[in-house]
Amino acid sequence: MNPSVDILEGRLDQIPYAHIRARLVELKDNPQALLEYVDGLLLDTRDGQRRGFDVNTASVLLSIKLDLTTRLRSDIGAWPGTSEPEFIIANAKPTDSYAPAPLPKKW
Repeated sequence: MNPSVDILEGRLDQIPYAHIRARLVELKDNPQALLEYVDGLLLDTRDGQRRGFDVNTASVLLSIKLDLTTRLRSDIGAWPGTSEPEFIIANAKPTDSYAPAPLPKKW
């Protein structure tokens, strides 16, 4: 199953820009490229010349980004929302003790 198909379903009609919808559909089979495209849309890459999106379009793009990021990270076994290799999902072992962290004076 292609994970990006579900991500776009029901969202494309909420984006009023035909060229953006077309590009999202074009990239739907490449989740990493789709994520990079959405990131590029959300960032100001035009030296302050970009006017930005209306709230609804920005919200849809952010939700696509969140879903893509979560799915891509879960595919590689990383904790959703991070690309840090230290945060790999693993079984946790509970412990009954911990070492208290020293606090600065006058805390």
